Amino acid sequence: MDIAQIAAGIGGSDALASAAARVGISPDQAQAALQGVLEHAQNGGDADGVVDAAAAKAGIDPSVAQQFLPSIMGLLQGHADNAPQGAQGMLGGLLGSVGGLLGGGGGSGGGLAGFASGLFGAKE
Repeated sequence: MDIAQIAAGIGGSDALASAAARVGISPDQAQAALQGVLEHAQNGGDADGVVDAAAAKAGIDPSVAQQFLPSIMGLLQGHADNAPQGAQGMLGGLLGSVGGLLGGGGGSGGGLAGFASGLFGAKE
């Protein structure tokens, strides 16, 4: 499973459109932000750059991208639950990358980062 398949799987969901509406961006911008996060993680980008990568790809303000990241995290977690075993490692690394940013930001996202760590630490 590659990032295009992950993005297509999540991007076609009503959940992404709903998450976009909550932060005031279009579904197309949400899809682009998701793609930016996935590409950034796949290319080995660090947690500090994920907000800028998502914002640049979607053409949105970085503060909006940062508000949207917890939604992306939740959607990726849901997608990972149904992913084949081979894809779970990649998704776990991706969630860890995004979770590192959320946990490091001092906000409520630290709980999501811990959840992602536990989720993928428990799976084989």
